[in-house]
Amino acid sequence: MATTNTVLTRERIIADIAGILGVAEHEITDDTNVLDVGLDSVRLMSLIERWRAAGAHQADLVSMAADPVVGSWIRELTTESASVEHGGGQR
Repeated sequence: MATTNTVLTRERIIADIAGILGVAEHEITDDTNVLDVGLDSVRLMSLIERWRAAGAHQADLVSMAADPVVGSWIRELTTESASVEHGGGQR
């Protein structure tokens, strides 16, 4: 397969979260705890599947549920796609 580096953006993550919750994007900030605003495990799995399909293979239910703050998700999903996809740079 091609070595295209698909990395999620902050804007995409926030748009996806807002969309699945049915709220305006400006209501989702880096400090938002998604559990506090109504994200349940079924919708979390839906987001994870969407983000994995976009190339964020490090999206993980257990770690994301353990730290359900948007800013943490953004850091995780926007910085590691390339290193996870390509073995962390080790060959």
